[in-house]
Amino acid sequence: MKKKFLILMLSICTVFALAACGGNGEEATAPEETEKSALTAGTEGTMFPWTYTEDDQIVGFEADIIAEISERTGREITMEAIEWSGLFGSLDAGRIDTVANIVTINDERREKYVFTEPYVYNAMVLATKSDSDIESMDDIDGRTIVVEAGSSDEQVVDQLEKEMGIKLERVYYEGISINDVVNGRVDLWIGSRASLNVNIEEGYDLRIVGETGQYQEYGYPFLKTDEGESLCKEFDQVLEEMREDGTLSEISMKWFDIDITQKPEAE
Repeated sequence: MKKKFLILMLSICTVFALAACGGNGEEATAPEETEKSALTAGTEGTMFPWTYTEDDQIVGFEADIIAEISERTGREITMEAIEWSGLFGSLDAGRIDTVANIVTINDERREKYVFTEPYVYNAMVLATKSDSDIESMDDIDGRTIVVEAGSSDEQVVDQLEKEMGIKLERVYYEGISINDVVNGRVDLWIGSRASLNVNIEEGYDLRIVGETGQYQEYGYPFLKTDEGESLCKEFDQVLEEMREDGTLSEISMKWFDIDITQKPEAE
């Protein structure tokens, strides 16, 4: 009798245990994969064709890359227009997750942020007005050049002066720097060959004086936190896939008619 009672109690306990695991007699299911969080990328939205606004939408080279990263990672990534002076402050405050604004990778920024590998290698050139008397790099000593104070472009000018043993008179711009050269107010403009090609196609009366021999490398910065470093690795993986399957090159050719996404071969 005692044996039958023990068997009955064990059976009842088993039933209750199964009910607790399965919930109302249903089979237990594995938890669904957690949905990836949405991200925000800050950009100026004023630099055609890198990133600009059209019909209230941010479009351009950067926007195409971010859209592709969004699709491949399964994350919703929104681009938010922010003035240059507020971009990194917004990143520091956590209001945005990265900056998609052709951000040059340099030692000073690496001290504060973790960067993806470069997705752009941009050759820097000097340009002048088509009817200028500046024929070559031999003619630039003592001329005026328009730059943004403290920018990576000004750092290229610094390096160029050291290498060539020359001195250029800086003019710090407000607005669109290339207009100062077109209007004859300044002798020289420094910038990327990709940007210059587009400006010439758009009708700007300019020509290349010469190559600086320097490249700017652009990457996406993230905060040096566990989350930031994780996002950086995620972006890096996708960018490498896009490089290998030709997507980065296609986007570059679409906007610039040249491929600026491949690392130049060492001379």
